Amino acid sequence: MMASFPEALLDYNKNDAKSDLGNRLNSVDFDPTMEWKLFCDGSESAFIKIYNHYFQVLYNLGRQFSGDTDLLKDTLQETFINIRKKRSKLHKVISVKAFLIKCYRNRIITEQKKRKKSMTMNFSSGSHGFILTPSHESVLISRQFRQEQIEMMQESLNKLTRRQREAIYYFYYNGLSYIQIKDVMGFSSVRAARNLIYRSLTELRKQVEILE
Repeated sequence: MMASFPEALLDYNKNDAKSDLGNRLNSVDFDPTMEWKLFCDGSESAFIKIYNHYFQVLYNLGRQFSGDTDLLKDTLQETFINIRKKRSKLHKVISVKAFLIKCYRNRIITEQKKRKKSMTMNFSSGSHGFILTPSHESVLISRQFRQEQIEMMQESLNKLTRRQREAIYYFYYNGLSYIQIKDVMGFSSVRAARNLIYRSLTELRKQVEILE
């Protein structure tokens, strides 16, 4: 059964994320669970594979927090250096992707505070950060949607609060579970994460129901 608008476009974006540039080169042979175990046991080649596999996903995330490319590259490098130092204690990590996203997210926020960047612009503001756009691929695949629907979808997405957009970004564009989103964003419970996404989708439906 075809998902309803707007979920259909978001779902296509989640599928698109799986074929992101950072994954295309090595997704066939890359087993995150196996590589993470090897990495934690001391494998440098596994460390390099993990870095290459997740670099683009993490960098794309960083761009939602800041346009400072030097900051993003420095914090990404620091994130992996720190993980490398602690790898003997990281065997219990369940989702490599969610763990890396959390580490990088926290590192960027911490560094932004240290550098006294404009947090109202880069993080706290409800009107900046996590600009969600239905991708070109999703538009081509999903031909049942008219151009006006695509434009309305984008406009409606970016009327949500920054925190709502961030949760949707993780859930639909990166395929994280409610449990993982709760951990990444620091929610008090899984229910709180689920409710935020549910409320976000409810708002989206209200804004675009005229185009159903």
